[in-house]
Amino acid sequence: MAEIPVKVSGGVERFRTAIVAAVLLLIAAVAIAATSVYQVQLGEVAVVVDPVFKSISRPVLGPAIAFKPPWAYVVKDYAGVEAIDMFFEPPRDYPAISALTRDGVLVEVDVTIRYRIVPDKFDVLVKYYPRLNYEEDFLVATARQVVREVISNYTLTDIIERREVVANHVETALAKRLKGDPIIGQCLDFLGINLRNIKLPDEVLAAINEKIAAQQRALKAEYERQATLIQANATAQRTLIEAEAQARALLTVARAQAESIELIANVTGVPSSEIASYYFYLEAVKEMAKSGRAIMVVSPGGTSPLIAVPGTGGG
Repeated sequence: MAEIPVKVSGGVERFRTAIVAAVLLLIAAVAIAATSVYQVQLGEVAVVVDPVFKSISRPVLGPAIAFKPPWAYVVKDYAGVEAIDMFFEPPRDYPAISALTRDGVLVEVDVTIRYRIVPDKFDVLVKYYPRLNYEEDFLVATARQVVREVISNYTLTDIIERREVVANHVETALAKRLKGDPIIGQCLDFLGINLRNIKLPDEVLAAINEKIAAQQRALKAEYERQATLIQANATAQRTLIEAEAQARALLTVARAQAESIELIANVTGVPSSEIASYYFYLEAVKEMAKSGRAIMVVSPGGTSPLIAVPGTGGG
């Protein structure tokens, strides 16, 4: 069988080449687009760093979609309120600040720093802190330095008795140092710098607690002493009042008796001394008769002697 040669048209080849080229261009375009488009989420701020031309773009605040050269990269950070907690107990971002007082006592200081990035200055912040390590390398380091400097000006007694003064000094000095930095001061907005607590050594706390307990015991003892004195004074006053009342009562009775004797003497003409003698004699008889320890014997001579009977009436 004879073979018949077939000649392929040059136009078909060119068409196939064009299709392949178009597909390659499309893939390249998609790849370029994928590396050129970036998204900034809500609450974020971003800049584009171009290592070829050594430039940093203006900040873009999210939410946004933006473009960049394929070879450039994006640096993002949170643009909301941030807090650095330097506590001696978790949860915390960093440990509390250990500082020596003027008299050499080691204390621990709790500090909180609240701030947020100034979005328009984020490109400046990235320029000087390209790894975004400004928090640890500057904020925390500066806080430790300032707190130690301030605490070294006070004795332990000052810290215990003038805690508010010490706290205000720390807050003022730290705020001044942070805001005064030429880079950080313009790139971060400081919302609050607070000294939350100063922890004293355990032995100092134990001594303070013992002193307070001793003061409370002394106060209790003084209270009990005062209460005893008040009670004793009240008892003495009551006894005195009762004695005075009894004395007044006796005086009133005596005056009444004297008036009665004087009235009888005026009526009968008998001397008042004789009447008084008989009166008190009769009173004594009545008292002895009440006790049952005496009997009355009437003699023919008109004299009535009083004879005590031993053993009568429980005697």
